[in-house]
Amino acid sequence: MSTPGLRVLHADEGRRFEVFGSTILVKATAEDTRGAFCLALETTPPHGGLPLHVHHREDEAMYILEGEFEIQSGDQVLAAGAGTFVFLPRDVPNRYRNVGDTPGRFLQITSPAGFEELVRRTSLVMSGGPPDMNEVMRLGQEHGVEFI
Repeated sequence: MSTPGLRVLHADEGRRFEVFGSTILVKATAEDTRGAFCLALETTPPHGGLPLHVHHREDEAMYILEGEFEIQSGDQVLAAGAGTFVFLPRDVPNRYRNVGDTPGRFLQITSPAGFEELVRRTSLVMSGGPPDMNEVMRLGQEHGVEFI
């Protein structure tokens, strides 16, 4: 892994991926942070989100910038609007959904880094129309993410 240096990305800069209807703009990767974390900005369409899943390798944090989300961690379900910070520990099932009628946006941090590779590979599977969910689940398992 190369030694990271100063990294500056402006508003629309980063690696852009489309996953489950959301746009994920990755700002910092494992390579940038010596494997410490991945930072991404996600824009989730109205009523979009991720189904129940478990990260076995990384913790996840969300900071809501815009919109209204319903977030589940384990058996807890909460409403999260702009300004809300949520920490989602590894090995605990979680999901999120934009419950509003407008796009929602949040910063996502996963630590340690590496989750961005699953995002990249999943976006390739989803780029040709309806995704092969068996392939998405296989990729998830390969990267320590289990879809429930």
